[in-house]
Amino acid sequence: MREIVLINSKENLKVKTLIVNKIELLPIKKAILEQHIEIQKLHKKVDALIFTSKYACKSLVKNMQEDSMLEVFREIPAFVIGENTAQKLIEHRFNVEYVGIDSHGSGFSSEIIPLLKNRKPLYFRAKKIVSGLDTKLLEAKIKLKQVIAYENKTNIIDKSYKPAPKSILIFTAPSHYLAFKQNFGWDGSYSAVAIGMTTFGVFDSDVEGFISPMQSIDSCIEFAKDLALKLP
Repeated sequence: MREIVLINSKENLKVKTLIVNKIELLPIKKAILEQHIEIQKLHKKVDALIFTSKYACKSLVKNMQEDSMLEVFREIPAFVIGENTAQKLIEHRFNVEYVGIDSHGSGFSSEIIPLLKNRKPLYFRAKKIVSGLDTKLLEAKIKLKQVIAYENKTNIIDKSYKPAPKSILIFTAPSHYLAFKQNFGWDGSYSAVAIGMTTFGVFDSDVEGFISPMQSIDSCIEFAKDLALKLP
């Protein structure tokens, strides 16, 4: 049976994992001030938050723990791309107003554009994004402000860790696929499982790619196990 390898930024005990990225949580207060937003008058400039990643949530929470002035963000309604990220926010007592039905970047933007008309959203995002969410919102004349909350950095990995031919590789973010390719290139015998359309969208045309039926790591693992039984 084909070997299954999760390409990720942290270890998963359920499956062999190759850590190709590290997440750096960035200071947020300075970035907010650079947007000409005074924390004391936050509600005048921001009346909605946008999250498309649990790492953005983790970054904000970490910054809040270091500076109590940022606690005001808990009161502002949040628009969240998926259930997993929404659950993280709820665990930390944020006010979640909307959870996306479509957990892909392009679908999520279509959902929230009508809801954000006449609103002043602040998007907590990665340094590099591929979904184009920011562009779509700005093109729709949404008064969007953005703060870079975290950065994906590529790990340099010894070539001996390259997965065996015919492995099924699980990618849970576009950055993981790009980092994997940077380290190892691509073996045409691999099959790839993407957690969603945004990740699938960065696969090269010669990649035998599949999309997990549900957008969670556990679902990706189960789907990959099923593929391993079916693929020659």
